[in-house]
Amino acid sequence: MKLKTMIILIFSLSLVTSSIILDGNLKIKAAMIDTIPNTTRTVMNYNNHFLSVTGFASLGVSDRSHYLGTSYYREVRTGKDFLQAVADASSGDVKVIKVMEDLNLGWKALNLNSAEQKKYSFISKYSEPMNGYTNPLLDASGVSQLNIDNVNGLTIFSNSGRTISHVEIKLQRSSSDLVFRNLNFDGMWQWDDTGEHKEAGWSFFKINGANNVWIDHCRFSIAADGLIDLKNGSTNVTLSWNEFGLEASENLPEDSGIYQSIHFMEEKFISNQLDSDSVYYNMRNAGATKEQIMAYAAYHSKSHLNGSGDKDYMNYVGSNGVEIKDGNQRIRLTIAYSRYHNIGQRVPMIRQGSGHLYNIYLDNSTHHNVLDHVEAIAKYGTDNLSRALNARNGASIAADTSVFNDIYEPITGAEVQGMDTENMNAPWNTLFRDAYNHNLIVNSRITNKDGTYIGSSWDNNGENLFTKGFNWYDKATLGNWAWSSHIVGVENMDKENPPTDPFMFEYNYEETLPYTYNVLPLNSVESIVTKYAGVDKVTMGTTDWLKTNYDPVIQNLVALVEEYWIEGEITNEHTAHALSLHLTAVSQFEKKQDNKKIIKHMENFKKLLDHQKKNISDHAYDYLFQSANATIAKWQE
Repeated sequence: MKLKTMIILIFSLSLVTSSIILDGNLKIKAAMIDTIPNTTRTVMNYNNHFLSVTGFASLGVSDRSHYLGTSYYREVRTGKDFLQAVADASSGDVKVIKVMEDLNLGWKALNLNSAEQKKYSFISKYSEPMNGYTNPLLDASGVSQLNIDNVNGLTIFSNSGRTISHVEIKLQRSSSDLVFRNLNFDGMWQWDDTGEHKEAGWSFFKINGANNVWIDHCRFSIAADGLIDLKNGSTNVTLSWNEFGLEASENLPEDSGIYQSIHFMEEKFISNQLDSDSVYYNMRNAGATKEQIMAYAAYHSKSHLNGSGDKDYMNYVGSNGVEIKDGNQRIRLTIAYSRYHNIGQRVPMIRQGSGHLYNIYLDNSTHHNVLDHVEAIAKYGTDNLSRALNARNGASIAADTSVFNDIYEPITGAEVQGMDTENMNAPWNTLFRDAYNHNLIVNSRITNKDGTYIGSSWDNNGENLFTKGFNWYDKATLGNWAWSSHIVGVENMDKENPPTDPFMFEYNYEETLPYTYNVLPLNSVESIVTKYAGVDKVTMGTTDWLKTNYDPVIQNLVALVEEYWIEGEITNEHTAHALSLHLTAVSQFEKKQDNKKIIKHMENFKKLLDHQKKNISDHAYDYLFQSANATIAKWQE
């Protein structure tokens, strides 16, 4: 917890620059940087600060700890209890739902009668996969789609990391200020024997226009389509301390979705029920074992799609004269302190909007180990993408202090959209032709088959391991960062009748990030994110899970003093002992909420710091003194 604090003020690209000539006449200034331009951030070791809501969601989600013990607080133990709580949340009568037991929300498992289906009309049966079920668990439970509609302010959480399975949750435009914490989401995947990942549209979350959403300390296994997708202009969304995907393993529990689905396919293989175009048949016939195919199956292709289509390039006015704010340019997404296992692409993919990533740990090594060592799977398997950032249609995505392990294309796509129109239909391939896409990775580490590199995607004039899968056009975005773009004249356009000439864009180079944030040092990202990202990784009581802000407590300062002593920033053992003893005494007053004694003794702590200053490094002294002032200010309120 040594807090080596470094405040990064609004950034200037005058740090380190070099010039290069391209094609004999194009001169570009390349910059070596270790921060994202126009941001304010603090580098510190892990502490309670990191539990607070961070990123874009910090602009619009609320603390709901005051609802504990009121009629707005609801505990649920069954699927139908949960549905009733969601219904009551829509009418404003519930603000907190605590999940006490695992919930199977599959359509067959719920077994709603006709009256219940009418009462809970916000949940419905999800369409079945085009080629039928290959996962007996899903076949037995069914899959549901649950709409959270007309909800303004709701926290759904569990103290013990309970599981919600077999349901896609859609957060609709009419909802805002939604929080999901310490939940495990599972049961939305089955083996796709075509290898195309198109036979079912199941995702865990579709944020369908909702604003101000915080999904924190959750775990998401793998799904048939996306993990968490955004569309219809959702803004101010943060995904923090989450774990996505699965590690590849040949030894899986029999009740897991992968085991059940592969066992189902194996029975078909043994009984000669598979056609020659079956991926499973070809892998097994070429020598792969069913256990090796299980390991291969622990892969998720498409993670976070942001912006459902090129056509949603602007808001529009409905027939009632009300503006519908569903344009992709509204998308604002933060992904922080999260771990990804064996992910194919879209971390994230954003159309037009803005994405900010920090302290992300992506690791595809166990999947690549299967591809490298099982020839039959490498030959017939289609899951070989290994990508991350993908800004499209004028979007901006920046990643700060992150680790990319066995990721082959940390940045993919193209600098100008006209170079990447293969999957775009007319007229959008023409309209977005001239859009510049801004992608940036700073202060990060990548390790893959081509080596290891630490630095920025702008280093070496943009030619490095971060950009190996990226197509530069003229490198006009190199050294020029814009958090967002704007289609010139869009205010006067008709969404249903777009112009025929390509859009012209303005880029907001002076725009600053509307929040500050904390980052772990690069050398601790892998260990700390592994330790704390995911479900049931942090132990807190109900009140704490309902909070959104966690000020550093005095006991944290006790631990910090100890760390300063161990690391040599306090050079005298008696000094460390005196500081620690004093703070421990103050912490007892904190427990009693005795603000007068806290203020008095923290003032005395500052005097003790001054008296012992010769035995304390400048950095440690400054931080402890500032923390004392912050504590005093807090208790004076």
